[in-house]
Amino acid sequence: MPVQFTQINSLETDTTESFFSDHFLRARINDNKPSNNDYDPIFEEGRSEGWVQSHGKEIKENDLKYEEDVNQYISLVLAEMVNPKSTVLAREYLVGTDSDAGQIAIDLKLQSQKYQVFRINADFLLFHLGLFSSETNILGDKYFDKGGSYYNAAACSLRNARGGRSGLSDVLEKLSLQFGKYVEILRYMKNQSSNYFSFHFKFSEEELARFHKQPLQ
Repeated sequence: MPVQFTQINSLETDTTESFFSDHFLRARINDNKPSNNDYDPIFEEGRSEGWVQSHGKEIKENDLKYEEDVNQYISLVLAEMVNPKSTVLAREYLVGTDSDAGQIAIDLKLQSQKYQVFRINADFLLFHLGLFSSETNILGDKYFDKGGSYYNAAACSLRNARGGRSGLSDVLEKLSLQFGKYVEILRYMKNQSSNYFSFHFKFSEEELARFHKQPLQ
């Protein structure tokens, strides 16, 4: 759940979800990466049922260019990360940046568990590379492929667990396809913001250092 807080300067009450959403969307615009840039909202308008059925691939490709759900996902995850209530799953499944989450997932029987492993580690890489690392501005595209593959594995595992596509699996697929772009937006957000690090983040510098030192599991 989002946390309510009071702005120090204005004394206005806000929620962490609204705060991060505003910063992220502003960063998208200022970094010339607006939402839904290639999405066509009338792609299926006036089409016959037969046309829709025979152009499923094109329709899905167009759907994957819609990004409002990705914006909401990133804002919600950031809001959850500053919630003082820690999550047990994150501590159980998170591996270091140079380790392989697949080594944990391979021993799990349930697709829902595999989904959790890959999603937790994908989220960690996204926000570590974009916001939390002290080297975000010099890392370049290091770990981009790994982050994208984690989100793809999370999406596949979720579809297998639920028996098909869902709104969340589509969001994870979008993140897998454009992982680098979202890291770059978060980096821009970090460089343009002066006060959002005043929040108490769930992942402290000590924890991040520990994740880096963890051996391959």
